[in-house]
Amino acid sequence: MACRRPGFGLMLAGLIVTLVGFAVALTATFGIPRHWTTVGVGVALLVAGAVRAAFRDRRSDAGAS
Repeated sequence: MACRRPGFGLMLAGLIVTLVGFAVALTATFGIPRHWTTVGVGVALLVAGAVRAAFRDRRSDAGAS
């Protein structure tokens, strides 16, 4: 799988680490139970993947014409 944009994998990894960091900080600040942290991070990653897939589909449609 060739990546067209160099460094994108590193940016995605940084986004994931940032989301996990925010989840840990919110858990500590607001006293949220730890199991909800895992659910929140999972939902955020699912949403990010869906948005990324939607933009990928839109780009491939735009290039077809």
